[in-house]
Amino acid sequence: MSDDAMVPIAHVLGRGEALTVAAMLDAAGIIVHLGGEHYTSVSPHVLAIGGFCLTVPAWQHQDASEVLAEMLAEPDPPPSSWIRRAILRLGLAWAGSVAMISAPWVAMTGFTALIPVLLSPLFLLTVPVNPQGRGDYYLFTAQTD
Repeated sequence: MSDDAMVPIAHVLGRGEALTVAAMLDAAGIIVHLGGEHYTSVSPHVLAIGGFCLTVPAWQHQDASEVLAEMLAEPDPPPSSWIRRAILRLGLAWAGSVAMISAPWVAMTGFTALIPVLLSPLFLLTVPVNPQGRGDYYLFTAQTD
């Protein structure tokens, strides 16, 4: 492999993490190419394209690995509680609106006709909204003969 060849250093699922890692490597003086940099979406299609691929020249792979090893040594931050509160508020708003809209319907047809409406939010649990987790990092390993 020539020194000019670009080798993968990471595959990351989140655009924010990919841009952060790319900026960190660039600040360390490492040439980095971020595949899919301009792809943004709120849908889970980023999983279909395999995430965002960061590549570096082969001659800088060891330096990039050292920079990333420092980053990966840091512990993950604790999960934020605001997400739980936002989901709870959304659930309460949904329940309140369903109760107001369906009260006359329940009075006319009975409670059993309302069961599919009440169970419909459970189908939303199958939609991946925010896939989080560390990406795959391909760090340099010294070859011993």
